[in-house]
Amino acid sequence: MKPLQFILLLALMIAGSNIYTQNFGDALRYSFYEPMGTARFIGSGSALAPLGADFSVISTNPAGLAWMRKSEFSISAGLHINRTESTLVNGGDNLPFDDSDAMFNLPNIGLVTASRGGRSMETFNFAIGVNRLADFNQEIFYQGTSRGSIVQRFEELANDTGLDDFEAGVAYDADAIYTDNNNFYVSDFTRFADATIEREQQITRSGGLSELAFGFAGNVEDRFLWGIALGVPFLNYQEVKSYRESDPDDNVVYFDDLSYNEQLTTTGSGINLKLGFIYRVHQALRLSAAVHTPTYYQISESFNTDMSYDYTLEDGTYAGAAASPSGEFRYNLLTPWRFTGGVGAVFSDKGFLSGEIEYVNYTGNQFVFEGFSTDEAAINREIEKNLSSAISIRTGAEVAVNNFRLRGGVGLQQSPVEGDNNFYSTLSLGAGVRQKHFFADFAYRRQSAKTSFSPYLTAEAPQLFVDTDELNENFVFTIGFRF
Repeated sequence: MKPLQFILLLALMIAGSNIYTQNFGDALRYSFYEPMGTARFIGSGSALAPLGADFSVISTNPAGLAWMRKSEFSISAGLHINRTESTLVNGGDNLPFDDSDAMFNLPNIGLVTASRGGRSMETFNFAIGVNRLADFNQEIFYQGTSRGSIVQRFEELANDTGLDDFEAGVAYDADAIYTDNNNFYVSDFTRFADATIEREQQITRSGGLSELAFGFAGNVEDRFLWGIALGVPFLNYQEVKSYRESDPDDNVVYFDDLSYNEQLTTTGSGINLKLGFIYRVHQALRLSAAVHTPTYYQISESFNTDMSYDYTLEDGTYAGAAASPSGEFRYNLLTPWRFTGGVGAVFSDKGFLSGEIEYVNYTGNQFVFEGFSTDEAAINREIEKNLSSAISIRTGAEVAVNNFRLRGGVGLQQSPVEGDNNFYSTLSLGAGVRQKHFFADFAYRRQSAKTSFSPYLTAEAPQLFVDTDELNENFVFTIGFRF
């Protein structure tokens, strides 16, 4: 496996119950967060948990809301750009192909109402708003020649579990597989298992994960701060995959070309709690800690497939075609606990330094399928086998010059894939201006990773792999008002 294969290993397998079986990549997609928020938060490396005074910390350490002495409203506009270079590695001399996707989003909208708490409580604040936690938008395209065919997958499935409604059954109805004299399912590739043919695929992914949060925070004598937040995340994910094969050199008798298309739409919502603390050791030094309960998701999927298969016999050319019914599946997902700790230093009115570390054991992801206990046990074993615990380190700094601010941050994310101990970096930059009743900030964040995925999975036929170099860039602009 290549590093971070979990991000793109999204092959959808068919079980005997004819549903799209989830895999550890699905669990990771909905539990692997890269918090967005205000431009100040992003420009400072998303490392504001020990310092707070920004709405975005409601999603990391809600205790930081208690530093706010005035009520505040903020709203952010964002642009997410994904660039992916993809190469079909099987075959040796296939060229890389570039594809890109750009999408506007809403990283943050939030309101904090500040009030006196009475007695030793300096402030008692309430917050409500939305932060974006993950972005799924991506375009992938590859093309090249290699051995084997997706038809061999359908042949294996048919002989193993029979004809389902979405893969093997569709291939059979499109004439891509058929029965021999012994009632085994075969294909034009049965006698040409290692034949080299041309192939390409376009994958379009869209959607994201945003969290509606409600928070309360208190400041006790400017020394001890506490906060609690109720999070209600909403996810939406769409994936369209268009796969093509052709045989211009007639390496496979009868076969000419095929297309296989998959469409998947996923929606869901969940609930979680976050509890955070900040302790001011003295004027300059603050220590923080937070714990996030698992998120309990209820998720719905709808999906369908279609296929066309062109072939030539002695008596002419034929075109087979078939489409699946519309499938639906509902399930629950319980994500892992999250633990964070941090330290921050404030240099009077000159700026700050901040850092935090987050620990998540991704094997704690658990699927719950009502009525499919065997499938549930199998996928949860797959999660334990393929995922691991991981830490995320975020650091940030701000320099203040009168009303102007300059910010920067660096982050390191350990891969949650078992056996991959690599760290992947994030770079953030930002700037802003702060007035008594108004502020405006801009931020840029850059992330890169090398990934790999399999277009389809087979047990005996040649297995394909596609390597990708992925670059994600986020531009965020925030305006806010204090009152």
